[in-house]
Amino acid sequence: MRVSLLATLPLLGALAIGATPRQASAQISATIHLGKPVVVTNYSPEVYGDWHTNYRRWRPTTVYYYDGQWYPRSVSGGRAVVVYRNGSSYFMPPRDQDWDHKDHRYNYQRRPTDDDYNHVAPPRRPDDRH
Repeated sequence: MRVSLLATLPLLGALAIGATPRQASAQISATIHLGKPVVVTNYSPEVYGDWHTNYRRWRPTTVYYYDGQWYPRSVSGGRAVVVYRNGSSYFMPPRDQDWDHKDHRYNYQRRPTDDDYNHVAPPRRPDDRH
């Protein structure tokens, strides 16, 4: 008995479907190393001194805000913000009106936004210095 070519096509199709590998679900996890976040606080004259006389001791430093944390090094997708550093403490610049463009070392194009001031820790007490 002779089988026609047309009759074998469905059989070949069924065999081809059964021979293809099935997709299995898989879990993929990735760890992105962002480094250790730093604590950025609001400026406090009680902790960092009156800005009029002490700002020259502070060092303008760029930190990167990403996913609710502040990082000392560039983070992909992070936003660069210039804050001040004094020793191991990072803090926002003063919000005094007279402060604007007072420090020529500071990059005012990367100054914190109003929202940034809401995403920092409260100022440390004077006895918490380190």
